Amino acid sequence: MAIPNSQPMQFSPGLGGLVDAADSTKKFPGACTQLVNLIHDQVNPEFVVSRPGNLSLANFVAGGFSSPTFISIQVCIGTYIFGMVATTRNAGHDEPFMYNITTASFVTISGVTSANTPTSPSTTGDWTPPTLANIGTMIVITHPGFNGSGTNFYGVIDVTNYASPAWRDENTTTNGLLSVPTCVANFNNRAWFAGSNVGSGTANYSSWLFYTDILTNPLTRSNASQALIVGDNSPVNALAGLPNQTTSSGIIQSLTAFKKTQIWQITGDTSQANLSLNYLSLNIGTLMPRSIVQVPWGLYFISSGGPYMVNLLGAVLPITHEQGGAEPDIQVPFQNAVTPTRWCGAYNSTIYRVCGPTVINGTQSVNDYWFDEHKRRWSGPHSFAYDCASAFGSLFVLSTVNQPGILIQSSPIANTGFPNTDIGVAMPFALQSATFPKTGDMLTKMVVESQIEVSALNGAVVYSVVAESEGGSVIGSASISVGANVPLWGNPALLWGSPSQGGTGTLWTAAVQQYLPKTIPVPWGAPLVFEKMQLNISGTITANIGIGTFMARYQKTGFMTTGNP
Repeated sequence: MAIPNSQPMQFSPGLGGLVDAADSTKKFPGACTQLVNLIHDQVNPEFVVSRPGNLSLANFVAGGFSSPTFISIQVCIGTYIFGMVATTRNAGHDEPFMYNITTASFVTISGVTSANTPTSPSTTGDWTPPTLANIGTMIVITHPGFNGSGTNFYGVIDVTNYASPAWRDENTTTNGLLSVPTCVANFNNRAWFAGSNVGSGTANYSSWLFYTDILTNPLTRSNASQALIVGDNSPVNALAGLPNQTTSSGIIQSLTAFKKTQIWQITGDTSQANLSLNYLSLNIGTLMPRSIVQVPWGLYFISSGGPYMVNLLGAVLPITHEQGGAEPDIQVPFQNAVTPTRWCGAYNSTIYRVCGPTVINGTQSVNDYWFDEHKRRWSGPHSFAYDCASAFGSLFVLSTVNQPGILIQSSPIANTGFPNTDIGVAMPFALQSATFPKTGDMLTKMVVESQIEVSALNGAVVYSVVAESEGGSVIGSASISVGANVPLWGNPALLWGSPSQGGTGTLWTAAVQQYLPKTIPVPWGAPLVFEKMQLNISGTITANIGIGTFMARYQKTGFMTTGNP
């Protein structure tokens, strides 16, 4: 018998994404307040699936490094990963490394001493993060551990011979830098450094950009005039290259300089007599220099107000779901950042991810958030925390102080070649919807019948499904088991042959896997009674999982809510 006076309702997490709002009414269908270790499915649009686990890519101990710990920077250039790692080779100092992805081996770097390497930074608190740029045959590295004594301003890995790289510390020749630079970038085949003019004999100014000669002498600054003052006295904390589209000259290259509350753009070059400095914003900048990444549409970064981008026309815009939108779906994690300079980001395969320490609902944690450009929705907070992120091939390279001395590979999309664990650690999943539905009749609702689409691949998973009132009180719970464990070859309970032929086990056939989306009734123990509800689905990722549409019919009870939670 049909339920009288009933209305259908549904919740599809794949059509939505992560939001700050507790209620979905003014957001969108499928809005969630948690999507922990769940990402959008690229095949089934209504589904979210399990985030791929992480795998070790390179082990520094196996590569011959002495007691490696914190990796302060790592960047992939071509088929190599360059960076700095704290070791006991020179106690209290970082040393450079170079990893060959093709041969899966570290390349020995000569010339490393205690005198020419930077002191190791702290792993907590705000800092000036190291930066790295490739100029010609030089990998130039800025690092807060350089002391500015003699030539100890920045480091260089000379890769003129990739089989025999060499390390040295440097300052620009002819006209040296006046302070240890905060960052470096390649622009027009020159090294551009951000720093100050302290000790120059003139009024001290923190916001200088110094640039070297062109490619043939990339670390020489022939003229003291090879410098720009950028805006006010606040320091430049990040430099990033960006193609710039113009109406008269087509696409030209530009260098974007970030401050805490400003963004400036440099175009042209002194060799062409057209070097130009212009502001893009005087009230939006970033406190998170490592959140800045290049994407096909410009630069993504996190400001104190949320996620933003600089597009190819130089416009500074919020990252939103709809074109021309004014409000990002999530802002609170970034506004509540505890140590903004510790946040890091990377982009690959249409996924922009950022990770760092923040406070959510009064609790401090290190959270990882993903923005999917196909869906233009966020997911997270994911449970694997990291300090550095970069892209190589179709994957990410991660490193974290929690897993010292290793480089980690991570897939941006669902990938059965990756495990269901993070470096052997079990991964929880948790989906929490924003409250729904808000109707105009002001009547309490009751649900007796409901169903949900779920799946499991290469294993079995138990979904814990909990319905809560808008005040957070449990109004119903259920457990759903999906999938099948893969039979092991040689298991005595699995005999070749059928029981009718004398066997006592099952037929030996291909493993039965329940991985396609399947609609399953939710076995609530009692009717759900609510004004608005929120759905919680959680468990441990023991298989490649998928969560699709929850559907129910609610009956209008004829009475209004009592106001109890």
